Amino acid sequence: MKLNTKEITYIAILASIISVLSIITFQIGAIPITLSVFAVLLLAVISGAKKSVTAVVIYILIGAFGIPVFSGLKGGIQIIFGPTGGYIISYIFMALIVGIVSDKIKENSISCMIILFVSCIISLAVCYFLGTLQYVLITSTDWISALSACVYPFVAVDLIKSILAVIIGLKIKTRIKNIVN
Repeated sequence: MKLNTKEITYIAILASIISVLSIITFQIGAIPITLSVFAVLLLAVISGAKKSVTAVVIYILIGAFGIPVFSGLKGGIQIIFGPTGGYIISYIFMALIVGIVSDKIKENSISCMIILFVSCIISLAVCYFLGTLQYVLITSTDWISALSACVYPFVAVDLIKSILAVIIGLKIKTRIKNIVN
């Protein structure tokens, strides 16, 4: 993917938004509630697959190199390979899934919002699966306990994040469409 200066700057801003929102955390158990899922979904709705996936990869690399952009102002490769690293890696797939659907959306209608919301739910399922799989493998926790700690407490909040990402994202997308492209 060849990028011009405007696109590089735009992607850097997207990665910065994810970084800032990811450090806002609410600890409720083994996995904190962060705004990173909201950021990834929102940016995928606004920017589509290529730009949002690129921004997520940059965000992950920045964090892996030790810049404290992960939840709780943490950074380093040990976070990626730790119990919660699968959730962070899943952001790539979340951005891809929602971004591909967003790329196909040409209007701001109820049916398009529903389609985008369904793509958010699918991406959340991928996030939960990959994240919980790594959590189980690293901590040797059984699946039932892992789901109780890592998934069930987050479902309602993540559904709200998805709804907000679609509503806000489509409004922003229609306003900036001509500026970025």
